[in-house]
Amino acid sequence: MGWIKKPVLVTGASGVIGSALVQELRDNGYEHVIAANTADADLLNFDSTVDLIRRTKPSLVFHLAARVFGIMGNMKNKGPVFYENVLINTNVIEACRLADVKKVVAMGSTAIYSDQADLPMSEGQIWRGPPHPSEEAYAHAKRTMYAHLQAYQDSYGLDYAFCISTNLYGPYDKFDERFGHVVPSLVSKFQRSAQSGEPVYVWGTGAPERDFLYSKDAALALRLVGEQFSGAINIASGRPVRITSLVEILQRISGGKTEVIWDTTKPDGQNKRDYDITKLKNLGFEPRHSLEQGLRETYKWYLDNFSSARR
Repeated sequence: MGWIKKPVLVTGASGVIGSALVQELRDNGYEHVIAANTADADLLNFDSTVDLIRRTKPSLVFHLAARVFGIMGNMKNKGPVFYENVLINTNVIEACRLADVKKVVAMGSTAIYSDQADLPMSEGQIWRGPPHPSEEAYAHAKRTMYAHLQAYQDSYGLDYAFCISTNLYGPYDKFDERFGHVVPSLVSKFQRSAQSGEPVYVWGTGAPERDFLYSKDAALALRLVGEQFSGAINIASGRPVRITSLVEILQRISGGKTEVIWDTTKPDGQNKRDYDITKLKNLGFEPRHSLEQGLRETYKWYLDNFSSARR
């Protein structure tokens, strides 16, 4: 189904992936992109959510809004993480049903995969084993959303795509050093160190391998999924790197003089995350940015927007 001339709603439009997706859609000819954020609706409130969907009348909804933390935030806030994400997702999906939305593209997370999954992790392993304890509340909330979408397709014919997203980063991220995701928290630490000369303390040993995807590339993937795919699909670069390599790149970008101290009292999380992106590649996806290119753009954006960046 062609969406270019139809109303398309993006929830979480002011965030790292939402802002990139809005731009990606508009750059590719979408004529009626509705960018919604917390000022437009409280997605924790059902009536407010229904009002947003009915007022904007979208045919396609990219549901990206979430209550998001990094590994430490997910460990320290399991109750709020689970409750708020389940509530947001349930409200949005039910509101879409009531408003006769044709398709929902929902943002999941690779946190749903268990250590029991074979590498590279594939979509058929979503339910294989429990999520890693460090992110289990967030992961179960995302698994619940997937089950909800499947149930609504069966009962009401609601078309959907469930995007199992790797670690995303880019402009408009939340640069929270304590509870944030690894890239934005490290960007903030290296920027601060470049100014103060203090060492950068990095959580864990640096040994784990992660897959990082720049927000502009993730936006391309989401657009392709919205246009061509239904069901569960991994959204990743397909290029896992060690955390030590990520730190070395940021050290170089920030000037190369920062001392790095590894804080092994902090958790590593899963040892390796590597994802099968065959389905995504079959849609014509290929990342347009290397990890270093994406990090350089993110670091520059943070410097240019230091006073207004979220932390």
